[in-house]
Amino acid sequence: MKSVTLNERVLSPLSSYGVAVLTTGLAVWARYGLNPQLQEECPFSLFYLSVLVTAWIAGTGPAFLAVVLGTCSAAYFFIGHQSSITIDSVSDIVQLSIYVLVNSTAALLFDRLRRQRRLAEQRSRDNERLSNSLREADERKDEFLALLAHELRNPLAPIRSGLEMLRRESQNAELIDRVRGIIERQTNHLVRLTNDLLDVSRFSRGKLELQMERFDLRLAVSDAIEMTAGQIAERSHRFEQLSPDSPVWIEGDRVRLAQMTANLLGNAAKYTPSEGCIVLEIEPQADRISIAVRDNGIGFPPNEAGNILMPFRQIDTSRTRAYGGLGLGLSIVRRIAELHGGQLEAFSRGPGRGSCFTVWLPMAPADATTASEAAPESKPIADESRHDGTTRSQLSVLLAEDGTDAADLLRELLEAEGYAVQLARDGVSAVQLAVSQLPDVCVLDIGLPGMDGFEVARRIRRMDHDRRIRLIAVTGWGSDADREMSREAGFDCHLVKPIIYSELLAEIEAPSPQLEEKRLQFASSDFAG
Repeated sequence: MKSVTLNERVLSPLSSYGVAVLTTGLAVWARYGLNPQLQEECPFSLFYLSVLVTAWIAGTGPAFLAVVLGTCSAAYFFIGHQSSITIDSVSDIVQLSIYVLVNSTAALLFDRLRRQRRLAEQRSRDNERLSNSLREADERKDEFLALLAHELRNPLAPIRSGLEMLRRESQNAELIDRVRGIIERQTNHLVRLTNDLLDVSRFSRGKLELQMERFDLRLAVSDAIEMTAGQIAERSHRFEQLSPDSPVWIEGDRVRLAQMTANLLGNAAKYTPSEGCIVLEIEPQADRISIAVRDNGIGFPPNEAGNILMPFRQIDTSRTRAYGGLGLGLSIVRRIAELHGGQLEAFSRGPGRGSCFTVWLPMAPADATTASEAAPESKPIADESRHDGTTRSQLSVLLAEDGTDAADLLRELLEAEGYAVQLARDGVSAVQLAVSQLPDVCVLDIGLPGMDGFEVARRIRRMDHDRRIRLIAVTGWGSDADREMSREAGFDCHLVKPIIYSELLAEIEAPSPQLEEKRLQFASSDFAG
């Protein structure tokens, strides 16, 4: 509780100075009562007390007024020629000087003590607020860790059960296919959880960099629809898209805007009961564009519109909540919109009455629009199609990975594709094999023992001036800064774990003079055979 002085509680500035007048008057009255005994001795004795009381009750300014009033009162009533403020005696002048000096010092000390007390009280309040904040943060951390553990265990449980089923029923082809699909879906769910956590971390540290370009917003929306089509179809939702026939030009990061729209669609699919309705609408206006996702799902109380956009927030926070997830999707949408100079709005008429989430983004300047209004050809964000089983060119691949299980599995997969694979368990061995064997492609982990993947790449590039060896980074580090470090070290591409296998194969087979030469040699040998 805040401690305050008397004048802070009840005294106005005028009343504070009235205290000086009152205490001085009381001192004069008391001194008159003692006058028969004291005569002209100690004329300032009781005025010391009036100044101290005034300083304690009313503060520094009134205390100095009490000093002045006490001086005049003592001189007028009790020194020398009474009814006159003239002081002739040297001893009286000395007493007056001591009185003024002592009481002025006392008033200043009271003021200093008052300031120190206020500062101590402020620090106490700050410490209390900090303590409460730390306590709340600790509680939120515990809640988050419990939620994270719950959300991680959910997909891990069917993965473990599926592996046990494969161990027991290894000959049942139909069962194997079904279990493989379960494991793949749950693994993808784990990847999404991890990516959401990393995105929130980048947002909070200001580390997320946008790759800005001018493009047709309909392409990013199309990418998002493709990304969430399975989730929408799984719950048999009716989906409708409303968008202009002409391009909607915008300056932005296509990948992040697709992620933003996919999060909105995924949120609608998740919180809308089966066979519900989801509508996505793109509406250009004067100087901005809206992307609205409406559903007839569970909705939320209107007063919760701001809360559900915060990280780790959901309407139902109980242990028995019907909907999983970390509560990060909408907060990521909001941050991506803000990074593009836009905003996210949430609206619902109440529980059970559906919801609408609208992202407002600035439209690209009119002079940036191309003459042609034809939309550019849509390019998928990531080709997640599986390998078709055709024979690959006979490339030699150096795989550098210190994780035993990861290295062995990836080597077997690559060898099954027909590649000649050599394995290095550390950075030094990777450099030695690259120098002695001159592989066509190097797939390098970054966190290698002995020498990290960046240094391995730099040493290979110093030896490989013509860049005939293709260097592929496969790592758990996926920030924009990590990708830039890979590029500077000499890598041709940077893939983030867990990788999509088809993407790795596409990078290994990416066009290059050496690869074309290998393909020609391989084709010639097949023809000769």
